[in-house]
Amino acid sequence: MNVLKLLLDLCLFQAKPQDLPANSTLVVATTVAAIVTNILTHRADGQIPMVVAMSMAQVIVFGFAIWMVLRWKLKVERFRQTITAIFGTSALLQLVAWPVVGWLYQVKESPDASMPMTLLFALSIWVLAIAVYVIKNALELGTGVSFLITVGCQVFTLIVVFIVFGQIG
Repeated sequence: MNVLKLLLDLCLFQAKPQDLPANSTLVVATTVAAIVTNILTHRADGQIPMVVAMSMAQVIVFGFAIWMVLRWKLKVERFRQTITAIFGTSALLQLVAWPVVGWLYQVKESPDASMPMTLLFALSIWVLAIAVYVIKNALELGTGVSFLITVGCQVFTLIVVFIVFGQIG
């Protein structure tokens, strides 16, 4: 429960990734949670095997990108806490997004789609802001550089997923 509270506090920018335990089991748990919540959020697309494969690929490639950045900055010892923070908070916010995505699929062709789309956009910005905050703390950098690194890792992930799957999830 303490880890869940820390993840919630991270979502509210009231904790730092270094407050989390550097625990391999926690890394695995949050990685699985990120994959499962991504699958739940995107399963409405109907192609379950593709959604599972793409979700796994996104998490693996993004984790690798974060590891490479930490290695580049000689802070690889912070990987467990950093990835736990990013994947754990992402999983929590994907749980929030899950019913909103369902709502969007129900109204996607109508004028009523603007509200769920706006909510999903806001959640996406929130997830990005948390990732930037985590990277900022992990690398001890400014917000602007942390933003560029975070977006760079996400773009790298999308490019790899596009190359492997021929589409972006």
